[in-house]
Amino acid sequence: MLINKIYRSILDRNAFWNYYNANLKAPNIEDIEDCYRFITDFIKYSQKSQTVLFKDIAFLKKNRPERLKHIVSAFFLGIWLFRHRTKFIYHSIIRELEILNCFKNRNNDDIESQFTYVWFMATLFHDLGYKPEILQKREPIPSHVIPEYDKLGFPYRSVPDFYKNIYPKYYTYREEKEHGIFAGLTFDRDITEIRRFQENTSSELDWREELEELYHYVAWIITSHNIWMIRGDSSDVEMYKKNNLNDLILSSQKDKQGQYLEYKFRYDDYPLFSLFCIIDTIEPLKLDFWPFKVDIRLEEGKMIIKSNNREYLDRVSGLKDWLCPVIREDDCATIYLDNIL
Repeated sequence: MLINKIYRSILDRNAFWNYYNANLKAPNIEDIEDCYRFITDFIKYSQKSQTVLFKDIAFLKKNRPERLKHIVSAFFLGIWLFRHRTKFIYHSIIRELEILNCFKNRNNDDIESQFTYVWFMATLFHDLGYKPEILQKREPIPSHVIPEYDKLGFPYRSVPDFYKNIYPKYYTYREEKEHGIFAGLTFDRDITEIRRFQENTSSELDWREELEELYHYVAWIITSHNIWMIRGDSSDVEMYKKNNLNDLILSSQKDKQGQYLEYKFRYDDYPLFSLFCIIDTIEPLKLDFWPFKVDIRLEEGKMIIKSNNREYLDRVSGLKDWLCPVIREDDCATIYLDNIL
C-alpha cells in the first residue's frame, strides 16, 4: 500500500491510536506545527508532561523540526503494521506483551490496547533527547538533567542482554551526546517518579506499581535503538575495539548468495524492539529529500518496500548490516523478518 494511503487508513481509525479516548484531533503528518500539537497534546493527556524530554519539545521544533514529523509518522506506521495481524508482527508482539503480565485483563483486546500504550511512549519520546547532542560543547547541560547510568531499570524481556552492558560504554564513546541513550535514561527516571507521585493522587488514570515494568521496557527500547553495530571490515573497527565495544562488531563473513551469516538476534525473539528499529529506519518523512513514492507490502515473514528513490532504498537496505537480511533490487528492498531467505 502506498504510504500516503497507509496514513489515511489509520488516521481515520481513531479507536486504533487514541489510547486515552481523549479529544485528540488526528494530525496532518506533513505539517510540523500539527505534529508538534499532536505530540504535546497526547503526552499531556497521558499526564506524563512533567519530564525533561517533554520540556525540550520546543527546542527540538526549533533545531530539528523534521524529527517531529518522523515521530508522528513512526507512531502511526507502527500501529498500521501491528493491526495487520501477521504472525511475525501482531502475534509475536502479543506474545511478548503477555510475558510482561502487567495487564488488568487477559484478553487480546486489552493487550492490543496495551500495545498502543507502549508504542505511543516509545515513539513519541524516542527522539526528544536531542538537546545534548545538538548543543555539544556550546553550553553545559544542567547536572539535574543528566541521568545516571546505573539507574536504568532491568525489565524481564525487552532487548538482547548485551545492550545492558554496552550502553554506558557507547554513551562514553559518543561523549554523552547520543540522543537515544539520553532519552531512554531520562524517560526511565522521570516516568517512574511521575508514577510514584500520581499513585497517591486522585488521578483517574492507572498508575499501578506493576506499570514500572512497562516503563523500563520502553526505556530499554529507546536507549538501545540508536546504538550502532558494525561489520568486521568497517573502518570503525579499531575505534570500537579501543572503546570496548566488541559486542557491537559483527562478522563480515557471507554465504554463497552474498548474505551476511551473523546477526545478534532474531526478530521473533525481540519483536517489538525489532519492529521499532525497522520502522525508525524505513520511516521516510525525516529525510531531507522527502517526498517520494513509498509502497509497503507485507507477506508472512517479509516486508516488501518499493520506491522510486534509490537513496531511500539504500537506507532501508542498511538493515542487512546489523538486524536482518535484506534483498535489494532496482526499485525494491525485501526485509526478511525471520532471517530466512
